[in-house]
Amino acid sequence: MDISTTVAQGNDEKVQTQGTEDAMKGTPQDQAAYYVQRGDGYDGPYTTEALRPLLIAGKIQVNSLIWKEGMPGWEPYAQVFRAASIPPPLPRTSLELGKDKEKNNQTNLLIDTVSKLDSFVGGAVGLEELKGFSWKKFFSAVLRYHKDEELYSVFHCGSSRTTPKLAEVSADWPTPWIFTRVLVYGILLSLLFGWCAISKGNIHSYPALIMAVSLTVPFTVLILFFEINIRRDISMYNVMRAFVGGGAVSLVITLMLYIFLPDFMAYGGPWWAGPVEETAKLMAVLVVFALARMRVNHILQGILLGGAVGAGFAAFETAGYVFDYFLNNSNIQYGRFGNEALISIALQRGVLAPFCHVVWTAISAGALCRAFLIRRSERGSDAQEGFDGGVFFDKRFLHLFLIPVILHFAWNGSGTFWVKLGLRGDLHTIVYYSTFAMLGVVAWIVALRLIQEGISDVQRAKISDQKASQATSSDRMWNADSASSAARV
Repeated sequence: MDISTTVAQGNDEKVQTQGTEDAMKGTPQDQAAYYVQRGDGYDGPYTTEALRPLLIAGKIQVNSLIWKEGMPGWEPYAQVFRAASIPPPLPRTSLELGKDKEKNNQTNLLIDTVSKLDSFVGGAVGLEELKGFSWKKFFSAVLRYHKDEELYSVFHCGSSRTTPKLAEVSADWPTPWIFTRVLVYGILLSLLFGWCAISKGNIHSYPALIMAVSLTVPFTVLILFFEINIRRDISMYNVMRAFVGGGAVSLVITLMLYIFLPDFMAYGGPWWAGPVEETAKLMAVLVVFALARMRVNHILQGILLGGAVGAGFAAFETAGYVFDYFLNNSNIQYGRFGNEALISIALQRGVLAPFCHVVWTAISAGALCRAFLIRRSERGSDAQEGFDGGVFFDKRFLHLFLIPVILHFAWNGSGTFWVKLGLRGDLHTIVYYSTFAMLGVVAWIVALRLIQEGISDVQRAKISDQKASQATSSDRMWNADSASSAARV
């Protein structure tokens, strides 16, 4: 096709070739615009910026022929724009830039706030700072594909034959993933039983729904703590014994304390459930340690078994609250799930479990093991292996144990507190749940720092074990050399 003839005929054929792209066309030809070949004709002119949306929309291709005044002939688009496959992007508007800046500012503000809170809380409790920890790395294994053998290997631990040697243990932060599978399965079960109860009106599905909602989240966090125990010296049997038996024992002890302290509880109401219930759960942890005849070697043991007892307590207590509401609320119609408040109670207590009972008891038991290990190191390696009475009055335990007690105290009293301040309606709801979120963040800051100290325990144990192995090897070599020299003499 003759170039000069084509351009000369452009003005006559322009009306016939205009289409839906008219709005994207560029300025007149004298402003260096491009023409695009269309079969036996052409279309245009288009500016460089106008070509970009056509290419993205697929209306032109990288091999489409284009031409502008001054070019020797028609050339493929990709050849004209060698530096990039598409023209430079259009400049962003000030509104778009402003939105991105505002979003970045909000993200940075949140990160900065959490960082300052972590520094404040960590400094107040005197625990180690996190080393080598990042959320991205921590959850990096969640979306990966894992074979069944990997799952079996995680749970195949805890006995004298299956507990790995210290030399085989990685003393870095773990990358847990099984807990997410447990969460997904629990949610699916809850939805299934909810469908049976709500859509089908099956009254027999209510207990299953209550159990699924009550157990899913606490048990998920329990599995998370199980995966965090990098030493892998506690079997799943002992964990489940702590979850079921320890959870039940903690409820029984709580009820007994309520019986012996009726006036105290009547005066304080739910505000004083903190010291009573946290004490009861810690006593249940001691029962678990005693039954398992377990030697305390690192803080992660206390965190895992404490989390197990707290998870059992949370699951049983949630099921009890929901069942009590189910029996005593006259608005519930049998044969259908007629009261949304019942679902709300189950979901609220189930979803909030990781931020209260589970993590609170993990902190309490971890703090107890931490104080015990410090006292044992001060006394020497020949000191007793069981918990002694003095550890419960050690300030290194008490100042950490007070954290879950105070958090529990504030958690139970936050609703009444904000009502007394005059908050009502949506504002009360927002502040109420924001308080839960803040208390939960504080609890997990303390828990993560305790986990860091537990990991440091394992690191120190590995170093000590390596030194002992090296000393043993040196002694053997020296004895062998001595024997060889004696033989030569």
